[in-house]
Amino acid sequence: MRVLVTDLDGTLLGGTDFERGLLRAVLARHPEIAVVFATGRGLTSVREVLRDPLVPRPRWVIADVGATVAGGTGLRPVADLQAGLRAGWPGAARVRHALSRFPALIFQADVVQDGRCSFYLRPENLTDELRAAVAALGCSWAYSADRFLDVLPARASKGAAVQALARAQGWAPSDLLVAGDSLNDLSMYGIGAHGVVVGDAEPALLRAVAADARVYSAPRAGAAGILAALRNLG
Repeated sequence: MRVLVTDLDGTLLGGTDFERGLLRAVLARHPEIAVVFATGRGLTSVREVLRDPLVPRPRWVIADVGATVAGGTGLRPVADLQAGLRAGWPGAARVRHALSRFPALIFQADVVQDGRCSFYLRPENLTDELRAAVAALGCSWAYSADRFLDVLPARASKGAAVQALARAQGWAPSDLLVAGDSLNDLSMYGIGAHGVVVGDAEPALLRAVAADARVYSAPRAGAAGILAALRNLG
């Protein structure tokens, strides 16, 4: 295993300070393992996370639920990869206008967004009509935690961004361990990589990957779950 691709909230940032510090120490002893963040946060929020001394330094960051790819040093976008993921994106203004007829959608005005349009939405309001409206825009979507709806460029997802980065770096799927805890991580488990779903994960994610022998369901939450998966892989 050469690369750890990990979600942040509930995954890398989850668990006790002791567990998080232990994971950081293990990764520091193995600099041959490249760390990649794959998060729903934007780059501005990732910069805040990187101030935490318990957070390992990433070599790359996948942000905005897969619409952004940046280098870990300086968080400068990787222009060619990002352009491919965002191809056909109509822009947030057009998305918001087209979806304004759905009053149950509440725009996440408190979240800095780039290459995506994010809303709060209750599960019962994720209707076929809304899905069709998103498709008519030429967009895809991700829904997680029974309240977060991200409207994305058609080619963008965490999994698609990981695949694009892997091709650029020459990584095989077997080189990767992907770690997550919510449904917006699901696309990462479909790329042929090793996987871990950490403890206290969203039940819908656990159900979705239950039949995949490559995915380990960790009994411990957050950083401790990642550590358990690293031990399993040797």
